[in-house]
Amino acid sequence: PSFNPGTAGVGSHTITYTYTDGNGCANTATDAMTVNALPVVALTLTDDAACLDEAAFNLGGGTPLGGTYSGTGVGVSPSFNPATAGVGAHTITYTYTNGNGCTNTATDGMTVNALPVVTLTLTDDASCVSESAFNLGGGSPLGGTYSGTGVSAGSFNPATAGAGTHAITYSYTDGNGCSNTATANIVVNPLPTVSVGPFSDVCIDATAFALNTTYLLVLKYTYNSG
Repeated sequence: PSFNPGTAGVGSHTITYTYTDGNGCANTATDAMTVNALPVVALTLTDDAACLDEAAFNLGGGTPLGGTYSGTGVGVSPSFNPATAGVGAHTITYTYTNGNGCTNTATDGMTVNALPVVTLTLTDDASCVSESAFNLGGGSPLGGTYSGTGVSAGSFNPATAGAGTHAITYSYTDGNGCSNTATANIVVNPLPTVSVGPFSDVCIDATAFALNTTYLLVLKYTYNSG
């Protein structure tokens, strides 16, 4: 004999057993069969979107409390790892078993967003240490921020950075709240070491001559010798 709980429906049902012996005499026995309802399970994820590089976090939003989460990217419930799940839409399942041993599930969607593609090719990647501060450019997509030695509010000051090679970082956050960075180097060149002279005195009617140290020394010697 077969009993179908779905056909019987939730509630208490009387099951009757009838037996007839060889003499044609019959008797019956009864017992109650209870069909328990499934628990009402719901899932509205407290955080249903993440960036690919986000650290693993605990899922929430399943009711009644005490169930378990499963799905792509779910490790030891309730931990979800975006990097393990990968970019795209994923289904998270919440499973709950009540005191009667009856189990039900609910699902909700989790989206893992890719990081934005960020590049940096500086429009000006070299300067002299004496140069005035100037605005950096070359970061893509537009709307990001620059950082690094000598950088303040998108402006680069060679004197503050000092002579040498400096890494400039461009950071950008997209509409999903996902961020990425790119770096490029800027070179601050020192000023050349320059000296001149010493010059000797000349008369106003002297013929024009090239200014070079060797000639000026000879001229000074001749002049002093009378």
